[in-house]
Amino acid sequence: MASADTEYSYAIPAGTKRIRFKLRALNALLKYCFTSGASGTTYITVGYGDAEEINDAKLGGQTVYFQSPTASQTLETRTWK
Repeated sequence: MASADTEYSYAIPAGTKRIRFKLRALNALLKYCFTSGASGTTYITVGYGDAEEINDAKLGGQTVYFQSPTASQTLETRTWK
């Protein structure tokens, strides 16, 4: 995520039932939501160095939207089917 406070998206692969995501850096916050245009206003915050994991859900085919108030962040994701 090159720019701060800019929304980026990730299309969750079909059949995904579990997803885990975090920022690689330990000094930046991550915000996410499932509605385009809302990651800067209606979001869930993932704290410094923390990861978010959503289990036992039918997530495949959805899109998750992310942003960080800190520029030059790398988002890491892992999915399970």
